[in-house]
Amino acid sequence: MNFNRTNNGTIRPPPSNRNRSNESDFRPGRDNDTNFERDPIDQSPEVILYLLTTLVIPSIICFIFLFYNFIHLPHLRSKSTSLFIISLLIINFIHILTDLPFRLYYLSQNQVPFLYPIFCLIWTWYDNILTAINLFIMAFTSIDRYIFIFHHVFHRRYKRLLYRIPMVICFLFATIWYTVLIFGYPCQNSFIYFSFQCGTLCYLKNSQVLTHFENAIFFMFPLSIIVIGNIILIIHVFIQKRQMKCRHQLGLWRQNFRMISQLMFIAILYMSICVPSCILLIMGSYARNNRFQSWAANVRIRYFTHLKYLVVFGYPFMVLVGQKELLQMIKRCFYSFGRQLWRTRWKNQIIPMTIVPPMKHGSTLM
Repeated sequence: MNFNRTNNGTIRPPPSNRNRSNESDFRPGRDNDTNFERDPIDQSPEVILYLLTTLVIPSIICFIFLFYNFIHLPHLRSKSTSLFIISLLIINFIHILTDLPFRLYYLSQNQVPFLYPIFCLIWTWYDNILTAINLFIMAFTSIDRYIFIFHHVFHRRYKRLLYRIPMVICFLFATIWYTVLIFGYPCQNSFIYFSFQCGTLCYLKNSQVLTHFENAIFFMFPLSIIVIGNIILIIHVFIQKRQMKCRHQLGLWRQNFRMISQLMFIAILYMSICVPSCILLIMGSYARNNRFQSWAANVRIRYFTHLKYLVVFGYPFMVLVGQKELLQMIKRCFYSFGRQLWRTRWKNQIIPMTIVPPMKHGSTLM
């Protein structure tokens, strides 16, 4: 997905005297193979590196905790509303394992870890696919939650189709698109190893149509569904509350509200990063003021290219907030640990004592 790039590309276009590499030549170190000149616009600040390294450990712990409980508690994963949630959990965890180590290396060393064009292509390929699938599944999750709450009979009847068809569309569409364009588009890539993911791919430089189509379909379209779908869901739920009068109906409304609360936390997490990134993408691609356009592209490249990991890191915690049973389990563990710690501390506490010598026979205190 074109989440990481603007119409201007990840870096400024190289001058005409820079050498360009042939996509079919996968050997590093040759004069016509790559460009080793550093572009300051593509360097992210160190605070991004510190932020990602600080958040990755708590996030992985939360991922493992959720996976363990979803595996050992079948009733949690058997819920029809949990299918898309678990799918997003798996996609985000795979993204951390396969992309984050290379990203952290680049942020610390200011160059890609392996100076091979084939590595640059594969890294860009699966990063874009995972990011696109992530947004598409989140968009389908918003639609699925609306159907489940307000068209429950239809959802129960076609539950498997409502899950399988969107998943097939997400995986096939993104995989075919990026496989064909990254490995099959007839152009020559210029690999710049000091730029993130070796710079912008040639099909994005050569075709404005493909660039705009990719931005619209793989980023703006699913993001619009997430924003509009969740707004409609909230409005519809509160309209439903006004129409309900008896206690039984209000109980049903509270149940529906609890069901959308988890989705709201996740949607807000996605929108907090993706919406500003989308605004900067539009400004950097279509603004008439060149100075303003350059600023928007610079901010998006240096910050939001990597800040998308705040969504990945925060996602398991948003899922955990919506799992009441797991939250109670954590509370019991903390309560038991606190009691055990207090008992141990009480036993080991030293209480000063005043020793009174024994009194002799016949003696008195006065």
